[in-house]
Amino acid sequence: MAPRSNNVALSSGINRELVDRVRALILTREIPSGSRLLPKDLQERFGVSVVPVREALRTLEAEGLIITVPRKGTMVTELTLSELENTYAMRRLIEPPLMAQALAERTPGDVALATSLHDELHELGGADVDRWLDAHRRFHESMLAPALNPTARRVLGQLWLTSERYVRLGVTAFHVDEPAQHDHRALLDAFTAGDREAISVETARHLDLVEALIKAHVGDQLQ
Repeated sequence: MAPRSNNVALSSGINRELVDRVRALILTREIPSGSRLLPKDLQERFGVSVVPVREALRTLEAEGLIITVPRKGTMVTELTLSELENTYAMRRLIEPPLMAQALAERTPGDVALATSLHDELHELGGADVDRWLDAHRRFHESMLAPALNPTARRVLGQLWLTSERYVRLGVTAFHVDEPAQHDHRALLDAFTAGDREAISVETARHLDLVEALIKAHVGDQLQ
């Protein structure tokens, strides 16, 4: 675990902020996969009591980022080929039909937002991984948003969170974002044109590409 921060001041939303901070450390691999998470270390690092730490760990475990093993304690979950494949299989089942549904409900404002986010995404490139991943998620979410109810948003949020660990690894090490640029343009064009068949096909194609790129470049790092 990284050295203790100096008197981190948490806001009144202490539980949520603590979850966000620890999650970020896991996603950026500052706390690597397989590492033990000791509640006492987190208390000292963030200057909080045991109660918010326990609640934060419960939330992170529900998100699949950590696991508590009897006699071993709490650990960051490993990145595995099986999880990668299962995550993208579920995304292929959910996202293409949702994209098609979103076209029936999109507004000119939705198209303008998706266009703006596409431009932001490709101006960033992959140099700043954190900003690129944030823009990448907002771009995809902007096109799905017209069709998302709270349940779909929650399920997709979990799948995207899991995907981010693998995409981040690929972008950081091998710039796997670059081959996906054409897909992003094709998705935006289909969304703008209102072509339901095209956007379903392009969404599935994009998910296939990203999964294949991750496997090709960092598959040997997965268990």
